[in-house]
Amino acid sequence: MTNEELTIFEKDIAKIYEKGQIKAPIHLRDGNEDPLIQIFKNINREDYVFSTWASHLHALLKGIPPDIIKQDILQGRSITLHYPQHNFYSSAIVGGVAPIALGVSKALSESNKGTRVFCFIGDMTFHTGIANECIRYSIGHDLPITWVIEDNNKSVE
Repeated sequence: MTNEELTIFEKDIAKIYEKGQIKAPIHLRDGNEDPLIQIFKNINREDYVFSTWASHLHALLKGIPPDIIKQDILQGRSITLHYPQHNFYSSAIVGGVAPIALGVSKALSESNKGTRVFCFIGDMTFHTGIANECIRYSIGHDLPITWVIEDNNKSVE
């Protein structure tokens, strides 16, 4: 997907939300489309992606059809998008995906398939104990996981 396609999708969701048609939280990205596009160029179809509560752009870039993502958002699942058939999972719990992503990367390292894990966390999550421990463990055991720390300049850090 292009920057323009991602922006159009997000603006469409924002308009629907502003009309009161979505009764659940929506966390918009606004402005980090280009870096995400670059990161996702390194992610293969079979790779695993673990994301935060702001996961819709990640899901789009992973190749999940926009109409499926939009339907899930309209049904109030914006902060917990899961698509096992695409190896895509998210969590609204701060740090919630870190230990799961770590476990999947440990299993993948033992299978020698060449599949990787990409775990997206926010700058606040990065400072939590669970995320820090997971990152340190993955480095110490040379696991096939890439940690992506996103900072939208709107958080506590």
